[in-house]
Amino acid sequence: MIAVFTAGLCIGFGLVMLTLPTMTQRCRTRLEVSLPQAQEKLRQRTVDRHRTDLALTERVAQDMVVQKLVGGLIGCFLPIACGALITTIGASPTTSLVWLGSVVCGLLGFMLPDRILRSTAQRRRKSFLHAFSSFLDLTNVLLAGGAGTETALLAAADAGDGWAFEQLRNALVRARSSHHSPWVELAALGERFNLTQVIEVAGSVQLAGEHGARIRSSLSAKAESLRHRQMSEIEAAANSSTERMGMPMVLLFLAFIVLIGYPAVTLIVGGL
Repeated sequence: MIAVFTAGLCIGFGLVMLTLPTMTQRCRTRLEVSLPQAQEKLRQRTVDRHRTDLALTERVAQDMVVQKLVGGLIGCFLPIACGALITTIGASPTTSLVWLGSVVCGLLGFMLPDRILRSTAQRRRKSFLHAFSSFLDLTNVLLAGGAGTETALLAAADAGDGWAFEQLRNALVRARSSHHSPWVELAALGERFNLTQVIEVAGSVQLAGEHGARIRSSLSAKAESLRHRQMSEIEAAANSSTERMGMPMVLLFLAFIVLIGYPAVTLIVGGL
């Protein structure tokens, strides 16, 4: 039924294209223009995301290439080794199945380092945003106590430890040594790690000017917005975990029903 529907759809589309040459030419021209642009945007987005993930996890592209090649080779040879082991035992695995498993495992081994890199970068982004929210709160408190902007930023960065606060301290030190605004370096740090929240905070504070009251109000609003966003993400993750916890209970209930009903079904089938 699905094959017949697909064939009819393709035939109808072909007839429409043949009967309407103007529309066909227009669609072809639009596709020739839009497809290269979409491919370029997708390629640029993938390259930027991969570059920011590497910078966030402090890895080198050459090491990723080596890991992908090693993973692909191990994935290719693993089914072959398993097939050879099964052959020595006495069984005879299908050759086509072994080669298919080799291709599939090779692709999985080649893609596994990218998956690990993406998940590690995602965890680091969440950790950095939590630390950045605390950094903004500390800066706001120090500004309210009468400290200057640069002094408050440096003191807030020195108050914490860990990788995120180390990156913040390095950015502020670069800003001081190059005589740039600290918010410029923080925005550059957000662009390097693909952290839109950091870029937004730095941009809004730059627009607020150099007055302490404006900076405090802008920092307070951005810190509160960042906390609300993080709380929403935490609640969504908790709800998702709660829903996943209900699945084992459903499976146990179904197994219990099958266990109880199996003897009765066996007696009924045997009586027939």
